[in-house]
Amino acid sequence: MTATLNRWGNSTGVRIPKEALERSVLQLGDDVEIVIINNGIALHKKTKKTLNDIIKPLINTKDWKFDREEANERR
Repeated sequence: MTATLNRWGNSTGVRIPKEALERSVLQLGDDVEIVIINNGIALHKKTKKTLNDIIKPLINTKDWKFDREEANERR
């Protein structure tokens, strides 16, 4: 399967053939991560993380409770 790089405004783009998209886990509208490997480019589907997914490893959730009033309190 081949495709051609084309100019899109100030960027360069490539159209992904329908067959390639159907054989991958990617769908129209997905966010992708662009990775440079072996002098080429790979696209990886970007996983969507929630705020809790990001914060959870940073805090001890067992003894922690968020208090909005305390957090916004002026000292």
